[in-house]
Amino acid sequence: MSTKAHYIILEDKVLLSKKHYSDWREVQDEYYKGYKTNFPPLTCSELLEYFEDDFKAESNWPFSKEQVINFFDSTDMILCSTVSK
Repeated sequence: MSTKAHYIILEDKVLLSKKHYSDWREVQDEYYKGYKTNFPPLTCSELLEYFEDDFKAESNWPFSKEQVINFFDSTDMILCSTVSK
């Protein structure tokens, strides 16, 4: 089974979380302060493809390609990036 992670968007940061959630409401309950939205669990390749399609240049991504790959290869459960305003 491939590792999957939720892409969670908050007002001041974005997260990748390997935690299992039953549905989006569970994510919203955990991150109630500043919650905007989240994506269903994605594999590393699905997430990279999404970033490539949505953000185009890697310099616009919330995480670098290397950070995403390293996160999926690690035992870390959360990866966080602050959103620039």
